[in-house]
Amino acid sequence: MDNAPKINLVKIIKKIVLIILVIIGVLAVIYFLLHAVISWRNRNSYYSIESPVALPSSGIDFGIGMTALDVRTKESTQSYEMAAPIPAMAPSAGNAGMTEQKIIKTANLAITVDDVEKTAAQITNDAILLNGFVQNSTITEDRKGQKFANLILRVPVSGFDNLISKIKSLAKLVERENISGKEVTEEYVDLQADLSHNLAVEAQYLELLKRAQKVEEIIAVREKLDQVQGEIERIKGRVRYLDNQTEMSTIAVSISSEAQINIPAEKWQPYVILKQAIQNLIVSLQGFVNFIIVAFFWLISIIPYLLVLGLIYIIARWIYKRVRKPKI
Repeated sequence: MDNAPKINLVKIIKKIVLIILVIIGVLAVIYFLLHAVISWRNRNSYYSIESPVALPSSGIDFGIGMTALDVRTKESTQSYEMAAPIPAMAPSAGNAGMTEQKIIKTANLAITVDDVEKTAAQITNDAILLNGFVQNSTITEDRKGQKFANLILRVPVSGFDNLISKIKSLAKLVERENISGKEVTEEYVDLQADLSHNLAVEAQYLELLKRAQKVEEIIAVREKLDQVQGEIERIKGRVRYLDNQTEMSTIAVSISSEAQINIPAEKWQPYVILKQAIQNLIVSLQGFVNFIIVAFFWLISIIPYLLVLGLIYIIARWIYKRVRKPKI
């Protein structure tokens, strides 16, 4: 009798199929992971910012006995003899203490009056008489018949206290009064000093630009000149803002009236209300049905992924059982 072990071809084929399925599952997982990583990297690439071109650190000869490195050094050491004319208003270290005091004045008031519209018009007229203007104005009325007005006024500093006194004289009740002043003299002096320095540096670069001959020399100087001119515009913008805020004060006024009880003038129309309620119900049902449709097709779209995950789970479970199966 032949005791040689018999080869079970069916079992071998099953094992080969299972191994192939495991490989397919692993490859599918790797594919999904790679696809997610590539998509994330491509999306982030749109937000990359190109680094600015730096001025060369070693000697570009400008043909005037000066290199790009000398330009940077000269910014901090050269005197301002070549600088463009500096405005007379720019303070120096010697006269910084003589700079006019710069204070931003603001006020916030809340008052109650009998006639909101009349009071708002009176306050607006008073601001105009003081060479000011209304920056913003709104008047509203709630369902109880109570009116409200909000005004933002800009008036010269010289008329600041005068207008506040007039506003308070028109009030039946001053509910809130908040007056503040922010001193910006030190910042203003620093800005003027920075402006003087940058104007001097700009003049130096303009002179170098006139004497540059090679394209690379022109590009190097032009880049630094653009940076300095950008800083000059930023400083000038801040100076203009401080001038505006210190020359013209800001007063915010909230005006309200006492609540009034008014008999409703509109007719009661229950039929119209019923139609609106039915319409809202239909719209709500339509939204619910739309949600069900979208959810159904979304579930269909993820079925392939669920099948792959289920297959991986079955294979992993079978392998686990084979490994844990006790040998007889």
